[in-house]
Amino acid sequence: MFGFLKAKPAPPVQLELVLGGEPVPVELCFDRFRTMRISIRPEGLVRVRAPKGTSRELVRKRLELKAAWIHKHLERFRTRRQASAPLRYEDGAAHPHLGRPRTLVIRRDGRSAVRLEGDELLVTTRREPTPEAVRKLLDAWRAEQARALFTRIIRELLPRMDAHGAPRPERLRVRSMKSRWGSCSRARVICLNLQLMKAPLACIEYVAAHELCHLLHHGHDARFYGLLAAIMPDWRERKALLAEQPID
Repeated sequence: MFGFLKAKPAPPVQLELVLGGEPVPVELCFDRFRTMRISIRPEGLVRVRAPKGTSRELVRKRLELKAAWIHKHLERFRTRRQASAPLRYEDGAAHPHLGRPRTLVIRRDGRSAVRLEGDELLVTTRREPTPEAVRKLLDAWRAEQARALFTRIIRELLPRMDAHGAPRPERLRVRSMKSRWGSCSRARVICLNLQLMKAPLACIEYVAAHELCHLLHHGHDARFYGLLAAIMPDWRERKALLAEQPID
């Protein structure tokens, strides 16, 4: 009389895939799909759903064929986890800067300063380099770098905006924001998020162009997107890249 009850699904089979010399966990489930489906979880797990009766050897061969695709998405999720993790202000910590992780190098010196040397963020302090002291130095340096970079990007975009009759901005503001990358007021004040300094340069240029277009078209209508496409033809690709960047 209980024949209508569904049987419990079998527990997933745990496999392991080696990519770049590193083991990657794989969770294999069998169901009634007609084709094999591979997905990547944000925590770094590869999930495979295969038709019932599929051999493990066939699953492994399919994973090997998709190795490059799997590696690409695992790296993307790894980068996002690193970028969204709380920053540590200690020697050897990773800090994202312009789309790349930079290693924090802390030294005692005769003056307090921050400078970028390749993939290293070198912080020197006159006194004991406590995490709080290092944070304050980095915050001040990042704000200074952001204003200079954002100003340069806007100046480079202005001739394109002039060609379409757009008014020029009155002022640039730089500050940390939790829910948006930028804004443009009707008083023509452009505000850009300080956290953009962690994103690739292409993303910063996209946000700047987006806000400059609002000087002429305040809404997100066809005219706005037409202007944005004329100013920056690849804005969709840049927007997709920006969507992968967390806002702290």
